[in-house]
Amino acid sequence: MARTMLVLLGVFLMFTSAFALIEAEPLSINTSGVDRMPWVFEDSIYFVTQGYNIYQATWDNGECGEPEPVKGAVNSSQNEISPCVIRNNDGELVMYFGRYTGSDRDYDFFRSVFNEEKGEWGEPEVVLELSTETQDWKIWVNGDETKAYVTTKGAFGGLEPTGVRDIWISEKENGKWSTPTKVNEVNSSGNEWSVFVDPDGKIWFDSSRDDSIGGYDIYFYDPSTGEIGHPEMMINSFYDERSLWTDGTMIVFSTVDRPNGMGGYDLFIAKLE
Repeated sequence: MARTMLVLLGVFLMFTSAFALIEAEPLSINTSGVDRMPWVFEDSIYFVTQGYNIYQATWDNGECGEPEPVKGAVNSSQNEISPCVIRNNDGELVMYFGRYTGSDRDYDFFRSVFNEEKGEWGEPEVVLELSTETQDWKIWVNGDETKAYVTTKGAFGGLEPTGVRDIWISEKENGKWSTPTKVNEVNSSGNEWSVFVDPDGKIWFDSSRDDSIGGYDIYFYDPSTGEIGHPEMMINSFYDERSLWTDGTMIVFSTVDRPNGMGGYDLFIAKLE
């Protein structure tokens, strides 16, 4: 019995020591309210806060400046969520995001182009090809705007959903988005709320599954191996881990009620390597 206890104690100490080396840290931009749905691009971090508006702050390897609402027509009297900011092949700064429409459609996806002369975001246009008649939540679009992943409570092309919310993919054909199809490798019978594709092509998402440590955990699917990875205690905790951004070496993610957060949804950062 004593020997068994010593072995278990050794395993526990090894586990906790490894966890301590990769503990996630809160970002300085967190508030006591909602801070979630991060997106880092160039020298800025974009995120959702203050009554579900999209804000931005300067970003320098995890150090953040003072947040402010994005300028222009992106924010409205409705909720805005899930910013996805890219620079396309024409050099335009483009933001895809979700907006509550105040109708039975719930949230739809929109696209806005930054006006460099005015220094503000232009009037958004709804992206109907990537939106459904029910709640559309998270969108990821590549730099040349030829591939998009979305999460939705709805469905496309007459297909039945796999779970409550699924991940779908669409590609542009002759300048138009194709009808999205399900990403069967990652969808489950539960909820896949968010999606992000890193520079190596791994598809990151949050999900509620049988092996989740908390209610929702962060996972990734590696197309090169066909396997789903579960970072476990590197990132995930007994709390909910949700929407994320990663460059493959660091990850910024949303989490709920972690002890060293500000309360509610907060943004945390951790190293992956």
